[in-house]
Amino acid sequence: MPDVVLAGLILGPVIITYFLKSNGALGFLALCVGFVLSTSVIGDLKHLLSETNLSIANDTLALALLGLPLVLTLLLSRKAHAKGLFFYAQLLAALLAGGLLALSAGPLINSSVSFNVLDSNFWTQLQKYQSGIIGAGALLSLLLVWLGSSHHTKKH
Repeated sequence: MPDVVLAGLILGPVIITYFLKSNGALGFLALCVGFVLSTSVIGDLKHLLSETNLSIANDTLALALLGLPLVLTLLLSRKAHAKGLFFYAQLLAALLAGGLLALSAGPLINSSVSFNVLDSNFWTQLQKYQSGIIGAGALLSLLLVWLGSSHHTKKH
């Protein structure tokens, strides 16, 4: 079961990007923003929520802060008009975003479910490639954003 959860986290962004023709590069960068939010802002947000008498577990709040920017970006960037090689590069960026999502959400999910995601062989293999996933995802995403912004067609 842990392998299915990890595979779902990895393939989810790819599936959304494929069917909605979303911008996977922006999705990876939005996930990076979500990671910063889930690690840096969570304390202040938890304090704010407690003042309004809303009770939510830290891991649940961290998962929401982590995943929402990715999901919203993929939904809002649908029909990004990438074709050919650029579309396949967007799918690769989405796959790398899924890998980063699994790496970031794994420890948070572990405390919320009845099985241990971190004891999975798949998790161990995923951790071995953590630096490559993050580095390749960041580089590819930035290149796609930089090259995609200068790839406008002129209409007369």
